Amino acid sequence: MKICWDNLEGLRYSKKTGKWYRGTNTFIYKESCEVCGEPFLTQLFNSGKFCNNKCAQSGSNNPMYGKKYTEKELKHMSNLQKGENNGMYGKHHSIKTKIKISSILKNKYTGKNSFSWKGGYYAKGIPRYDTYASQISWCEEVRRNKQDKNILEVRCSRCNEWFIPKIISIGNRIQSINGKNGNVENRLYCSDDCKNSCSIYHKSANILMKEDAVRAGRLEWLKLNREVQPELRKLVLERDEYQCVKCGSKEDLHCHHIYPVSTNPLESADINNCITYCIDCHKESHKKDGCKYNQLIMEVC
Repeated sequence: MKICWDNLEGLRYSKKTGKWYRGTNTFIYKESCEVCGEPFLTQLFNSGKFCNNKCAQSGSNNPMYGKKYTEKELKHMSNLQKGENNGMYGKHHSIKTKIKISSILKNKYTGKNSFSWKGGYYAKGIPRYDTYASQISWCEEVRRNKQDKNILEVRCSRCNEWFIPKIISIGNRIQSINGKNGNVENRLYCSDDCKNSCSIYHKSANILMKEDAVRAGRLEWLKLNREVQPELRKLVLERDEYQCVKCGSKEDLHCHHIYPVSTNPLESADINNCITYCIDCHKESHKKDGCKYNQLIMEVC
């Protein structure tokens, strides 16, 4: 038997003989099992090579090692458990017994009694920090929820606010960054509003590369439905303290180019050429002469 030094109940060691005793049984100490390498105690009449039957029957020590049953033997063994040969043939559990068995299985394998129980987060669609953080922390900002340290929080790709994503969203994001979900990035958004207003939502890498080439002047102008690069937008919002510089609103913020990208593409990624507006102030800015939508080659300024 393997030695657990914290639980040697019933065993007595004799310094005189160097042996262990339990009742009339005598054990000697072995430094390591030939299979698992763990120290163990063995009775005098045993071989003293293995700490238990599992190790003794493993690998080449197993009588069936390297042997295979023939089809005839497999069929014979199968027939031994069919029909009248089955030990349960013709027997039926009573309703009382069925209820008892169901209760035992339910208490043992479901809910908090299940060996896989981790607090019920999965059933609620809440991602656990320990499960997912290591898989996305290299490309997403992550942290533990302040109220529950087991819950994962990430930053919204649009508004940069911390929120608790759904497990399915985290799963899709992981699939994408591992190259298993086509060209769609499946970034994380705190709401449908942020998702639908994001400039790169549901766009493939190929489309985004073309848009960047257009902004840099390497390709002819295309009609884009895009505000600014998400990384630039975060920097601008942070600089302007997440509020409209005109009215002070903190709702539905947009990043606006002071000089339109269509007329000044080289400064499209310049933080000094961007300013934070709320949606209403953004619309007002495009009513001015020279910045009206119908005067711009591109749809977004």
